[in-house]
Amino acid sequence: METKTLQGLLEQHLPKVREHIKLPVYQHKALDRLSVCRTQALGGHTQYCPNGHVNGIWYNSCKHRACPQCQGLASEEWLRNTQSILLNCPHHHVIFTIPEALNKLWQYNREFMTGVLFKAVQETLREFANDPKYLGATPGILSVLHTWGRNLSLHPHIHVLISHGGLDAKGQWVEPKKGSLFPQKPVMMVFRGKLLATLKKALEQEKLVLPKGEMTHKVKAMLNQQGRKDWVVHFCKRYDHARGVAKYLARYVKGGPFRNQQIKSTNESHLTFSYQSHQTGRKEKLTISYEAFVQRFMQHIPLPRKQSTRYSGLYTSVQREKLNVARKQLRQKPVPKRLELDWSSYLEEKGFRPACSTCGLPIYHGEAIEKLKQIH
Repeated sequence: METKTLQGLLEQHLPKVREHIKLPVYQHKALDRLSVCRTQALGGHTQYCPNGHVNGIWYNSCKHRACPQCQGLASEEWLRNTQSILLNCPHHHVIFTIPEALNKLWQYNREFMTGVLFKAVQETLREFANDPKYLGATPGILSVLHTWGRNLSLHPHIHVLISHGGLDAKGQWVEPKKGSLFPQKPVMMVFRGKLLATLKKALEQEKLVLPKGEMTHKVKAMLNQQGRKDWVVHFCKRYDHARGVAKYLARYVKGGPFRNQQIKSTNESHLTFSYQSHQTGRKEKLTISYEAFVQRFMQHIPLPRKQSTRYSGLYTSVQREKLNVARKQLRQKPVPKRLELDWSSYLEEKGFRPACSTCGLPIYHGEAIEKLKQIH
């Protein structure tokens, strides 16, 4: 029988996979949780109606950020809270990508490289935003890290939502001098320069873990070579509002890089999954071993206690007062309190009201079911 969920694949093949690949401890822990999502291992609860009729047993979710089957509520909550702070004005979607030549450094220095990438992006945008030639004000900026290509290859890049305008030093809302916000080529050059300068300094101070067999002088030469090449900084067409892009980003902030519906077929040793190819623009399929699939998937597991989303400018929590000043000028109400969703209210909003199959009365969560084993 073919398995059509990531959880099912891991549950069946994880013991054998672990015999052939080496992973850091936090990734093993992630695999443990993902492999038992919504199974007896995590316990569960029964559902009753007021008359005491049992309406099923539901097993608990793993709640891991990379799980494709239990992050729907978390994704919706993130989206609503993010949309609640967005300014009612046009926004720009900018994508900053590091060249493939830096992927090895990323693999050996993931936490450090993540910080360097975020910092280079934020400092670059702040520099152009502060320049009166372009804006001369503080915009709202949302940055989200993606590390994958659509076939699960390593492809670190940051998606940025930036408001078309900002609050100047006098507290007035101002718009860019040009419709394009910032010039693409200079932004690329500044971003490239900031990131490479940080890496070269870290290399000199021996703060970087070098790939096996690499020498310091060769890595330095590679960095110098990358400084002479164009990097990919893509400015999408300006959006009248930011809600659509935020909805797109929410799919990956929670739930990871893979969806269950991508699984097309499985056998004892391989699986085939589909993806939308950037190169051809068409749906493609890839057949790989379970070991290769797990290796591809796990390189995108979020680092423990590290956020893949960062807010800057007017969208930072410490700038709520200024953000509300800007919102008032844009005829928006102040930022509301943070929303916390629960399943029952979320399902009711979708028009689904669970009812007892016997008497028709509303059903509710009942007795907890003990876990079969503890997952650490």
